[in-house]
Amino acid sequence: MPRFLLLLLLLLFRPSLSEYLFKSTQIAYDQTGAVATGEALEITFAFKPWNFNLTFGDLIYVRMPRFSTSTYAQGSEGGSAGSNIAMDSVQLGPSTIWKASWTEGTWCAGCSNPYNSSLLTLQLRDVNAIVRRTLHTVTVYKSNGIKSYCGHPMNSQKIMIGTNASGTDQYMSVENSPLVGNGCQDKSSCSLHGTCDYCYNTCICDEGYGNPSTEIYDYVRIDCGERTCPAGKSIGSLPTSSTSAHPLKECSDNGICDRQVGQCACFDGWEGLSCDRRVCPNKCSGHGICASMREQSGMSNAFPLSRNVTHRGYGTRPETRNTTAWDADFMYSCVCDSSWPVGLDHGEFQAAEWHGADCSLKRCPGGDDPMTAANETDCNGKQAENSLETGKPGNGCYVECSNRGTCIYEEGIGRCKCFQGFLGEDCGTMSEFGMNFGEWFDPAWDE
Repeated sequence: MPRFLLLLLLLLFRPSLSEYLFKSTQIAYDQTGAVATGEALEITFAFKPWNFNLTFGDLIYVRMPRFSTSTYAQGSEGGSAGSNIAMDSVQLGPSTIWKASWTEGTWCAGCSNPYNSSLLTLQLRDVNAIVRRTLHTVTVYKSNGIKSYCGHPMNSQKIMIGTNASGTDQYMSVENSPLVGNGCQDKSSCSLHGTCDYCYNTCICDEGYGNPSTEIYDYVRIDCGERTCPAGKSIGSLPTSSTSAHPLKECSDNGICDRQVGQCACFDGWEGLSCDRRVCPNKCSGHGICASMREQSGMSNAFPLSRNVTHRGYGTRPETRNTTAWDADFMYSCVCDSSWPVGLDHGEFQAAEWHGADCSLKRCPGGDDPMTAANETDCNGKQAENSLETGKPGNGCYVECSNRGTCIYEEGIGRCKCFQGFLGEDCGTMSEFGMNFGEWFDPAWDE
């Protein structure tokens, strides 16, 4: 192989300094068992410089977030930064080989990594080089007052070791470090449904178990041991201001959360994953569809009738006729079926064949009143019930039993009982005879 290709391959595939910066990196404390927070520690560092030698004046950096010389213990109000320790003033051993300084990190109240920038800097003072791949230890004594403000997990990735020996500062995580604090062992290790915040000894629960960033919940166990339920707008809550009401609540305050499975058991009249929908009565009896107010606002056959179905809102005032009305996706009702078209335009009628809150009633036949000169079935210009709009030319009105009979329902099916002197299925024909439920009769026979 040509020499220049060999050199090129070596350059391309050689490990970087940071990849093999140190090996056998370890931190140990003078305490056995769980290391307590807020107490001064004797800290021993062990490391092997892996692919470089350390020479006189070289620096070793140890980033130690959450460590401080502050006298404040965790939870103390206000908090405080401790003091820096100048180079060669840190008490350590072997002091004939090393000298050190301590740079205090910045205190931040309530943050996840207080004293994040705390740094121990070791400087080689021995004229003899530390040969690569040999294990070396440094112990920083308890008298320096360096303590862990709050907890760390075992083998914390936040504690890092670096050097300037390569000419640029490079870092890697310390491989082995003990648990500091109790972690979440007293919280069943978050029940395997959360992540432990070792600093504050709290569980950050996974989604579905009470995640504070993504979920709304009324109750969550501190050990993430129970499920949360889907949330929706609360219909019954009191407003908190003139513009704030109906906050998100588990099961929309319309059900009980089964925390074993994370599902809502809805109260009667409510349904949906978060009990956020009104149940349509009798499922519209098989003669209609169950639709939300938002959906009905875009339907020309939903009541009250309207031809303006493009705004996708409802209401007469501009501030309510939009898609932000709070109950637009909350309130549901039946839109009943019809064998004839329903609406306000030509060829449509202003009533549906099936009606009632649950669409359980089929209308009786209807027609024009034979006793009036006007065409009662003509709804041109007539205002629809509960609507602000009128029928177009050719729009039809429904006239029950032609105004000449009574609609009687048997098992939901309407049949006309005609008044004396009228007959036909719709009672629209005048006669000296009458008709009851489609059967002829002579009024004289009833005398």
